[in-house]
Amino acid sequence: MFIKQISIVLDNVPGAMSHVSEILGREGVNIRAISVADTSDISTVRFVADDPVRALNILKANGFSTKETDVLAVEKPDHPG
Repeated sequence: MFIKQISIVLDNVPGAMSHVSEILGREGVNIRAISVADTSDISTVRFVADDPVRALNILKANGFSTKETDVLAVEKPDHPG
C-alpha cells in the first residue's frame, strides 16, 4: 500500500527535531516512522504521521516548508527477529 511521507529541512541544531515533535504532539499527531539525513548545517527529516494531512497543515501553519511523497509501506508482524 502507498502512504504519504512528509519531508522537512531543519537547521542542524540541538532541539530542532524536538520542536517539530512537540508541535505535532500538542495537536495530537503521532510520528509513526522517521528518517534523518544530516550534514553539518542542515537535517533532512522524512517521516510518516498517523494523520499526514493534519501534520502538513500544522507544519505549514508553523512556518515549515514541506514536501509530500507517496511511499510504499509494507506491514509485517511485530516480533523479535
